Amino acid sequence: MDTKILVAYASKHGMTEEIANKIGETLRQSGFQVDVLPVKRVIKPETFKAVVLGSAFYIAMWRKDMVKFLEKNEKLLSERPVWLFSSGPMGEGDPAELSQGWRFPEAQRSMIERIKPRDVTIFHGAINIKKMSFLEKWVLKNVKAPTGDFRDWDAINKWAGSVAAALKR
Repeated sequence: MDTKILVAYASKHGMTEEIANKIGETLRQSGFQVDVLPVKRVIKPETFKAVVLGSAFYIAMWRKDMVKFLEKNEKLLSERPVWLFSSGPMGEGDPAELSQGWRFPEAQRSMIERIKPRDVTIFHGAINIKKMSFLEKWVLKNVKAPTGDFRDWDAINKWAGSVAAALKR
């Protein structure tokens, strides 16, 4: 297929990057040309026919490099099919419930509404203690947050499949 898709991500410790790579792999298996890149390394977003963007979230905020990318490319993104995902809630259960219905930062709501993504979803996250700073470990311990890898690869693959199906229509 000649549809070139960008899957760009903002990840602090690599867990969201792994989700983006899985989405890219699923899209490639569906016959698409896909570039998976950290959002800060995307040079020519206008060369892509469709865009999937994902960011880790901390304290109900996306990574700064994702917010900057959205601000810089808002008009371009509003002219293309766009899908958004967040990763982050830890623990068992529905990720939307764990994040109290949160799917993206409230501060970016108006911009996201102007972009009009085809879908916005949230996936469970993962924490690799070995990659965390002393301060991050201290905060984690004090808020008694669950740790480990809670990502649901079947849900991620299914969502990526729905993106591929929409692009084929």
